[in-house]
Amino acid sequence: MKNLTFYSIVLIHGLRGHPRRTWEDAAAPSSVGNDAAKKSKSLPIRSFLRRRSSKFAGLETKQEKTLSSSSTLLSSPSTIFWPEDYLVSDIPNACVWTYGYNADVIGGIFQANNKNSISQHGQDLSVRLEREIGNEKPIVFVVHSLGGIILKDVGIWRYANADGTANLLIKAIRRSDTVRERTKLIVFLGTPHRGSTYANWGQIASKLARIALQDSNKKIVDTLEVNNEVLDNIHEEFKRIVYKGGIKIHSFQEARGVTGVRGLEGKFQVVDDYSSKLDLPRDVEIVESIDANHMQMARCSSRDDQVYRVISGVLKAFVEQELKNQEMPLTLTKSATEGMKSSASSDTLFIMPFSRDESFIGREDSIVQIDDRRAAASTHTRIALVGLGGVGKSQIAIEYAYRARDAVPQMSVLWIHASDSSRFQQGYKSIADKLMLPGRDDPTVDVLKLVHDWLLDSGNGQWLMILDNVDNNDVFSSDNQSGMPLESYLPPAAHGTILITSRNKVVATNLVDGPNGIIHVEPMGEEDALALLQTKVSLTESDQADAKSLVQVLEYIPLAVTHAAAYIRTRSDILTIGSYLNLFHESETNQMHLLSKDELKDIRRDPSIRYPVIATWQISFEHIQKMEQSAADLLALMSMFDKQGIPRQLLQGETSELEFADALAPLLSFSFVRVELGRQAVTIHRLVQLSMRRWLKREKEIDKWVGKSTQVLEAVFPTGRYSTWEECQVLLPHFKEVVSHETKDKGTLVMKVKTSNRAAQYLLLKGEYRIMEELCRSSVGILENIFESEHPQTLETVNILVTALIRQGKYEEAEGMSRRVLQGYEKTFGQEHPNTLLSVNNLASVLFMKGMNEEAEAMLRRTLRAVKKMPELEVQFAIGCANNLAEVLAKQGKLEKAEAIHRRLLQTNEEVFGHEHPDTLLSISNLGKLLEEQRRFSEAEAMYCRALEGRERVLGLEHENTLYSMTNLGRLFHKQKRYSEAIELYRRAHDGYLKVLGAQDSVTVKTRKLIELAEKHQLLWSKKMLMLRVASEQK
Repeated sequence: MKNLTFYSIVLIHGLRGHPRRTWEDAAAPSSVGNDAAKKSKSLPIRSFLRRRSSKFAGLETKQEKTLSSSSTLLSSPSTIFWPEDYLVSDIPNACVWTYGYNADVIGGIFQANNKNSISQHGQDLSVRLEREIGNEKPIVFVVHSLGGIILKDVGIWRYANADGTANLLIKAIRRSDTVRERTKLIVFLGTPHRGSTYANWGQIASKLARIALQDSNKKIVDTLEVNNEVLDNIHEEFKRIVYKGGIKIHSFQEARGVTGVRGLEGKFQVVDDYSSKLDLPRDVEIVESIDANHMQMARCSSRDDQVYRVISGVLKAFVEQELKNQEMPLTLTKSATEGMKSSASSDTLFIMPFSRDESFIGREDSIVQIDDRRAAASTHTRIALVGLGGVGKSQIAIEYAYRARDAVPQMSVLWIHASDSSRFQQGYKSIADKLMLPGRDDPTVDVLKLVHDWLLDSGNGQWLMILDNVDNNDVFSSDNQSGMPLESYLPPAAHGTILITSRNKVVATNLVDGPNGIIHVEPMGEEDALALLQTKVSLTESDQADAKSLVQVLEYIPLAVTHAAAYIRTRSDILTIGSYLNLFHESETNQMHLLSKDELKDIRRDPSIRYPVIATWQISFEHIQKMEQSAADLLALMSMFDKQGIPRQLLQGETSELEFADALAPLLSFSFVRVELGRQAVTIHRLVQLSMRRWLKREKEIDKWVGKSTQVLEAVFPTGRYSTWEECQVLLPHFKEVVSHETKDKGTLVMKVKTSNRAAQYLLLKGEYRIMEELCRSSVGILENIFESEHPQTLETVNILVTALIRQGKYEEAEGMSRRVLQGYEKTFGQEHPNTLLSVNNLASVLFMKGMNEEAEAMLRRTLRAVKKMPELEVQFAIGCANNLAEVLAKQGKLEKAEAIHRRLLQTNEEVFGHEHPDTLLSISNLGKLLEEQRRFSEAEAMYCRALEGRERVLGLEHENTLYSMTNLGRLFHKQKRYSEAIELYRRAHDGYLKVLGAQDSVTVKTRKLIELAEKHQLLWSKKMLMLRVASEQK
């Protein structure tokens, strides 16, 4: 029985190629005998080729001929022309063609308005395709190198103006409606789609020309003119066409380089990996490599050759799948419905208020889930797409409706706006009018019942009803004029499917009768979000990094991406993606402005809810507020904290478990938040948070919630000491967010400062001195505006600031502030108040660092005498004073007294706090330093190693105290002439200081000099040892 042909496969060669020799190779020894007999029996391959002048094996022909569709291009028994020798028999349902064009003349091929340009070749190809292949069969193209550009120009089609230069296949697709509509798959073999950072268009063109000319010294290679902008425009336009036409792409890259080409040294890729792919999502483009160079990737020497196996495998798999899809019309995957025409009869309903989105991106997972659930159901099916507003639920439903119509033309598709009861009833009345149901105009007749009964009747065929924007639980529980709830008019017919879109999971679950009917629609993946952005604005290679950053900050939410693209597009003369991103990052006010501008008029969104992305969520806030005030309050509170990992202790407060669950449920249902960390933390979408803050400002409630969040945080933020570090680490991001909110309320400001002082203690122990200083200065400024400068609360915060200044070596400013605090405390509290003693200790530390040891010692002894009379003071304060005294005594040369104090302090710290508490490690480090000064190196080394190991575990590798321990141990090794060990430690410390303090900080500079000094000493020591060895050998 004769095979029916369902597909045309067209092969197009590249620069200096040939309709036969491009695809031909010497037969492998094992193939000559096996395949020779088959050639005479193979099906004829069709060719529509034109040659003007060419050289074959030194023979020049000057002729122009067109081969008819019945012509054959027979290869000799010693060669393999795989399209004819193998492909026509391996895919009997396809008609295989090759196309030839005048590819020998290189000059002008990349220029506009040239008779030899790609533009002209593309035009010729489109004419030949329409005239000689016919118009009924789908087409698959296999194109090598430059042939891909010509085909692309055939395909950029009427959506763009022809500029004159482009690739062959792109040109053909660009110019022909017929080709565009019938193209289903394009296999690119080493086609240069775009320039890259490794090779621009000019370099790629030069490589192609040199490869084509081989050893020729023609000057044309050096004078190639390439219109980069036009080629890039064709590339971008073609990608949009691929999306519109649902064309599948398979891009093969060359895995091997080419050698031996004059003008190009070494082994090189002709078209690099970046240039040889379109960079489309995986459901559109598959990219893989062929183990061959640029020329060999189109040839094979046997049926088992990898080149043939992979190319024919792609073609066979595609054709087989397409044939299966034609046999199974109910499958609604994109590959099955692309290009299909609706043949619905005039009495089949298709009520759809929106046009199809020809640039619909991704979402195949959701489409497949809908399909699978419909296929698995033996009775009436209800499915709900549930997700955050703006995530693209309605867009998925629109696309599914069109695919359903294409797949089953006899099925009625009914779209109903269901945001409120009146719109739902109006939708049913429209159906009654379309069907011309008897009695629909009678005011005494229940029109909803008429439609319900018609839908229930299986004789009226299959139907798909889409209920869009079902967010309100009251819609279907409310009654119509007959006193019946609207839900009762949704017929449970086995031949019908109801597809619902909703932001409210609870409402959707009620309508689909359980969670099994729910399909959660999440924000897009990065690839799809980028592809969506690219359909809205033109992206160049230089835009890629900014584009990724943009979709990331927009959290891959389609509506946000679309709105941002609209804003950029309407200001394209003055705004780029990069500048939009800079504006977005500049301030929260900018973010609100950018996402609130009503730039987008989306024809595929219900006009009644066609709002900017920020306003979209604010409507839901108002709905939640009416439904559950506690939920609105909880969302308002959450919006004040950092978006990630908000602990329940910040949110629940004194609310009972039951009340908290009731408040949280609507927020989860609307997908505004999600629970994580074993249900002990909640995360809110950043853009939802931004929208909520704007809504609170509009409602004049922002100050209330800034105050509330500050109060909640102040109540739970711990002291900042070592035992509370884990809790502080969790709360610190939320503290930073809360203190960033502006307020004029004095009570709120004072609470901010109280929390800031505790956070400063944590930052001090973590070594974050700069951040601590900024925080304290801000707090001092707040308190000085509320109270006088000598107020105890002001002085307390100044005293904390002094500590930050000391740790950064800012001794002059620290001394002035310390004396101010001491004077103020003595005046207010007296000389032996704990606050006064704390300020004395701080001042003594400053004086010690400035070398004023005698005054420092006197102050410290005064403090310790007072401490003995005050047992209520914390032992940590007494230890700190004693430690400072030991340091002063050591500086004065009183080493034995200093050592005795240090050893007592170490024992006390170990007993009170444990062996790895930061204070214990400080004592160990100080004792080691004292032992080093006494040249007791072995004992000092043991202490330094213990301190370093403990600090690395407890504080981390980049804490300043850890880096200080590295420097101490390095210095000890340096003194012992253990230069290699010293240099290694110095370098580790320097790298850490570089990250923490920066290159210009004095500590970093000092450490760098230590490295240089150790290296110099090591070199001198090596020379000295060499001289001693030589002298010893001479003796």
